[in-house]
Amino acid sequence: MTTLNEKEKRDFATQVAVITEQNAQQLIDAGFDPATRVSGLRTKITTADEAEGTQKEVQAAALDATKASNAALKDMYDDASAFVSLIEGLLGKDNSLVRKLKQLRK
Repeated sequence: MTTLNEKEKRDFATQVAVITEQNAQQLIDAGFDPATRVSGLRTKITTADEAEGTQKEVQAAALDATKASNAALKDMYDDASAFVSLIEGLLGKDNSLVRKLKQLRK
């Protein structure tokens, strides 16, 4: 049995619907009207497509949130480092407070 990737699964479902619609009369002649079943499959195809669209939007939002988080983290760290430098400038590099603050960055 083969394993299909996501695109192949989507294509498979779409092709099943299309081919079944194109050959509906043959199935009707055999005693089965595929209209309800194809309609249900089409609804599931639409649902899956919409869910994928939502997934892509959320992934883009997560990427944007990561960029914003990283930028905020850099800004915060740079400010803390500048603050330590300011204190060092005021008290001197040999001051115990300055040494204690500098030890926080290992």
